[in-house]
Amino acid sequence: MPDDKLPQRTLKTTFTIAVLFSILFLARGQAQIAFGLAVGAMLGLVSLWSLTVAVPRLFASPNAGSRFGLGMLMLLKLPFYGVVLNFAMTSPAVSPFSVFVGVALIPVVLVLKTVGYNLVSQGSAAARPINSFGD
Repeated sequence: MPDDKLPQRTLKTTFTIAVLFSILFLARGQAQIAFGLAVGAMLGLVSLWSLTVAVPRLFASPNAGSRFGLGMLMLLKLPFYGVVLNFAMTSPAVSPFSVFVGVALIPVVLVLKTVGYNLVSQGSAAARPINSFGD
């Protein structure tokens, strides 16, 4: 991967975008949408964080307890998702579709960062002068 910090940058960017849009929707008086975006983004961020931060740290540790920690992390994720999604889908204070949009922020940010990186790298490659002597 050309950018080793892409997962961490995706976490930060998605968190910032989710907070920004949640505040904007709250300011407009659309609390249901704001809460749905916040819940969905939180679910997506927890999922990406566990995949990119927690799992590599637990695998890299030579401690035998890290395998137990990894198992507990994976075991507790499913009930956590179930409880949060049950609340989000049954609560009148949360818009269910905005939960989907909040979760979808992670892949959208990831794709836009990757496409942007490729466009910038192609643009800088096109701006370099062609040297016929191989230097």
